Amino acid sequence: MNKNILKFFGQSVLPAVIALLLFSCGKTYDLNGTDFQPDTPPSDSVFSREILIRNLGDNLPAGDMPLDSEDPLYFSLEKFSSVRISYKTTNRWDMAFHGNSRSEIAGNNGKVSGLGYGSASVGGIILTNQPYSTVTEIPDDSQFQVPGRSGLDAIGFFGEPMGHVAYTFFGNIFRPDKVLGYSDSSYDPPVQIEAAKYAHMMYALSEDFAKAFPVTTNGDSTKCRTLLVRTAKGNYAKVEMLSYYKNTIDPFEMNRGKGYAISLRYMVVKADEKRFGFIARRKPMTVNLSTRTVIVEK
Repeated sequence: MNKNILKFFGQSVLPAVIALLLFSCGKTYDLNGTDFQPDTPPSDSVFSREILIRNLGDNLPAGDMPLDSEDPLYFSLEKFSSVRISYKTTNRWDMAFHGNSRSEIAGNNGKVSGLGYGSASVGGIILTNQPYSTVTEIPDDSQFQVPGRSGLDAIGFFGEPMGHVAYTFFGNIFRPDKVLGYSDSSYDPPVQIEAAKYAHMMYALSEDFAKAFPVTTNGDSTKCRTLLVRTAKGNYAKVEMLSYYKNTIDPFEMNRGKGYAISLRYMVVKADEKRFGFIARRKPMTVNLSTRTVIVEK
């Protein structure tokens, strides 16, 4: 597929927005939520197009870096970028990734207890069992949980009745062939090392994953999960988590040897549209946060 690097297509997405979001330099900020720079409205080009985010959490600007492994990583759907931790209590982020290996997702709503409490944010989350490609309607606002959350799904033997990610523990219920020799002294050390890459896996319950592994070894059908997100500023997005491993969204390629990074795809629409894809979609866009490059499909 022919693609064009976004920096040559200023009319597609404002260059100033990209420069601000993807090339911010590392500075030192305090953590009291003060706005150190004026907020920049999102470009209209972000709406009604599919956006693929690759490697969120890798090569973060210094101001966006979580303090430790449990500290949240903040993300703006409307500006397709990580957000400075100093903006925790603002409406500049829509989703926070936190907890073990960032497996928990939280929304941003300033009126209820949560990560964005005290801000002007109006965010919320609905977790559905619909495949991402089939989601077209936006539910009534009363159905959104505030601030909303999602985490582990019980398909991995424990978790919530519904979550967006399955955790495999010591074995691998999706790829049992890959963990042969794990913690088994009868196997050669190199075999055990390779097998260990496929234990304690986190699999995002995407459409592609469900197609790749439709049934687990315990007989359950693999589920698809889609998040409906009301953004901090009141627009709407449908979000599909794709991968927790760097440089891959292919379920067959995922393993812990690749290192952790988050990939997801989503579409944002303005609040008054009330439907995904109701108007002509703009060309899909891929944002690689490792390389800080943006590509628009031709």
